[in-house]
Amino acid sequence: MKTHNTSVVVGFSHPTLLSATLCFAILVLTGCAGISKEAGFSAVQQEVDERIGYRVQWNQNTGADNEAAQAVRELLDKPLTADTAVQIALLNNRRLQANYEALGVAQSAVIDAGLLSNPIFHGVATFGLSDDEAVAEAKDDSTYTFEVEMDFLSIFYAPMRKSVAQAEFEAAKLRVTAAVIDLAGQTRKTFYRVQADGQMLDMFQQVVLATQAGYEFAQKLQEAGNIPELDLFLQRALYERSRLELAAAEVAEAESREALNRLMGLWGQDTAWTVESRLPDIPADAMLLDDLEKQAIEKSIDLAIARQAIVSVGKQLRVENTTKLVPVLDLGTEIEKEEGKWKAGPALGFVIPLFDRNQGRRAAAAAELRRQQQEYYALAVEIRSAVRTARRRLLTARRTALFYQQEMLPLQASILDQVQLEYNAMQIGTLRLLLAKQQEIDAGRGYIQSLLNYHIAKAELDQILNGRLGVSTSTTPSMEFRVPGASSTANEGGH
Repeated sequence: MKTHNTSVVVGFSHPTLLSATLCFAILVLTGCAGISKEAGFSAVQQEVDERIGYRVQWNQNTGADNEAAQAVRELLDKPLTADTAVQIALLNNRRLQANYEALGVAQSAVIDAGLLSNPIFHGVATFGLSDDEAVAEAKDDSTYTFEVEMDFLSIFYAPMRKSVAQAEFEAAKLRVTAAVIDLAGQTRKTFYRVQADGQMLDMFQQVVLATQAGYEFAQKLQEAGNIPELDLFLQRALYERSRLELAAAEVAEAESREALNRLMGLWGQDTAWTVESRLPDIPADAMLLDDLEKQAIEKSIDLAIARQAIVSVGKQLRVENTTKLVPVLDLGTEIEKEEGKWKAGPALGFVIPLFDRNQGRRAAAAAELRRQQQEYYALAVEIRSAVRTARRRLLTARRTALFYQQEMLPLQASILDQVQLEYNAMQIGTLRLLLAKQQEIDAGRGYIQSLLNYHIAKAELDQILNGRLGVSTSTTPSMEFRVPGASSTANEGGH
């Protein structure tokens, strides 16, 4: 008798041959399971639609892919909005398409976990090697043994292992959904950056034209002897400085456009899209910001992933606790022909778990379960804190942007008008006039930045309420909350 770990041994002989063949065929048929490329994607589509209301498409070289590509082209033919930029990214971003393949990987693991071990066929024939030919002819001392063996305990353990893989599959669907929401939020913030940089570029183009006209007029006055040379130098300094700021604005606008191109998966002629060059104004209606913590906890995909991890580890611990009882079992029948006679008998073998009873694996699974539980509680605390922080940031950004819009910009315009009148009446010098102009430029820059801060803060709060904490990537510009009016050049020098 041959012993095999956790195996059923079935010999081939007479009616047993037919039974074993039928058994083998049944195992083959029940073990064949296809892997759908749409594995779990419909659940992702539904979840994305319910949370953020956008269409997602898994590129599989079908007619639906052509429809998605056509939809992208139609959206690019019009000036982009935040919503259309997000939709393009969700349909066209290749990294997101790569994430969808994780569903197929996870589903394959589920199928593998539910399959029985393949049967193994053994055949052995031995013949006598006697030198006496007469004896060899008179006596048939050949032996034949045929066996089919299969992992026996896999029949009982397969449902538990499949349950573990199914839990991982559910977690994979949640992670893919999280990737979709992350891309949507990052695209929206990058789009607002493009608008802010475009608005800043427009402002400095106007500033350069105004300061150039002022400098050229000062040249004529100085040539006529009406102003001293110092006033001319001051006018030129303001003009040159505005040119530097315009160059910086051009670079910033080009970089933010490229960041959005990457998120939307665009290249070549498709990058010639246009966009409204001004950020949306602050809504006049007051925002409803009650019960945000409750909403964030209920909608959190991060918590759902953490819960699924706890389920998965708990099921794995169950597997380890179960397999410790009977880790190896040999059960079956062996049939052999020896000296012209067939012999058959049952076979039984098992491992005595004296030393290895899965102690290490069980302890590791139990520790991992406790770790995942603590991670879950910590994550819930972090989400609550994050939504409170996002709420405060949004309210502060709103107040600041409205202050610039309603107070600072009108005030600086009035100051400049009054200073210009006094300058024309020769009551103040050029230095005072240029200071007022610079203050108006700084106020304009501060307003644009405060408006961007508001839209970024709103997008980040929406991201949390859609189920995801903020995620930063190296492929997008920094979305940090900036102080309005602060820049590397705003406070250089003095007047």
